[in-house]
Amino acid sequence: MKKLLTLLLVLLPFAIQADFDTKDTIYVDLLTSKNLQEVKLGAKALHHSLPENVQLWDLAAFTLWSMNQNGDKEDDEFDDTISWLAKAIGESQNARYRTLLTEQNSNEASRKVKKYFKSAIRNLTKEDLPQFRAQEFNLEAINVINATTTPTLKKFDQIAQGDSLDSVIEKLGKPDGVGQYIRSYRRPFIGRQTFQNLRLSYINLGSMELKYEKTHWIVDLKSKQTSVDISDIAPEYRDLLSRLVSNDVTQIRTAAREAIKLPLTDTATLDHVAQYIWDNQQTEDSDFADSLAWLCKVLSKSQNGRYKEMLSTLAQKPLHSKITRYAANTAKVLNGTQPFFTPKVTIKESKSSSTTNL
Repeated sequence: MKKLLTLLLVLLPFAIQADFDTKDTIYVDLLTSKNLQEVKLGAKALHHSLPENVQLWDLAAFTLWSMNQNGDKEDDEFDDTISWLAKAIGESQNARYRTLLTEQNSNEASRKVKKYFKSAIRNLTKEDLPQFRAQEFNLEAINVINATTTPTLKKFDQIAQGDSLDSVIEKLGKPDGVGQYIRSYRRPFIGRQTFQNLRLSYINLGSMELKYEKTHWIVDLKSKQTSVDISDIAPEYRDLLSRLVSNDVTQIRTAAREAIKLPLTDTATLDHVAQYIWDNQQTEDSDFADSLAWLCKVLSKSQNGRYKEMLSTLAQKPLHSKITRYAANTAKVLNGTQPFFTPKVTIKESKSSSTTNL
């Protein structure tokens, strides 16, 4: 497989503008992420899949160069991410990247990084090829083939555990959000193991976690988003919000950490988060209550006093202790700001239901 890939990469004209199909764009989203862990997952995806699109490898090489030029080398993820990029590029076996890898193998790099760069350089073929120049790489020249598939709830429901990434793309088309899904297990005699899996999200439908098994990505877990329409939210927050209001407690907590780190301050997005806490306040499930507590932290970090009154109300109710405690703590640190957020309450009737403001 690697010999065939090398031959294809060597024969392809390097100046040609390549079309990026839906699967390619998933890898592009990972490699261009601001989150180094997601960049690392993109490098791992190339390592697993060995794609034939030369511009994907050029993008990986450009990302490696950009990290060394402008990246935060003090970031805990820096060495691991750039090592994975070098490893993946080496596995392409394309001599086109020899100069780049040689020049970017800085004397200031850690022993671990140098080891991966040297190994990658050894894996490259000996052909005398025009060398990749990062300064000439044009990310905007990438031509994305628009998907013709429209995702629907019916199609989303048809996705089953074990389905391949190709099958998901065929049914649902390009995802609205791409990222990582951190899955942690405690195993007998081994201890806790953490896996970095692929996450795809489809706005107003839900998301799924895919793990790499043998030769391809397969669906391991599927989560539905709340039924509330979030298409009115600014595009840059939709993927994050979709995960904050999902039915997957692990995903909620991870997304909450992202929102806290930003911090998330967009009022329209925070209103959905506040409504989700309100709608699920009666839960008796400890894990779900813990996730709602994390969402309270998101509201706290926003410093938006609009949510003080709602949280104060929750703190006084006979709810799960995690919810009341974090609601109370958040209400204390927020300075009340009018107009206060007023949660909608669904009133169930005999044959239908209606939604009113509290």
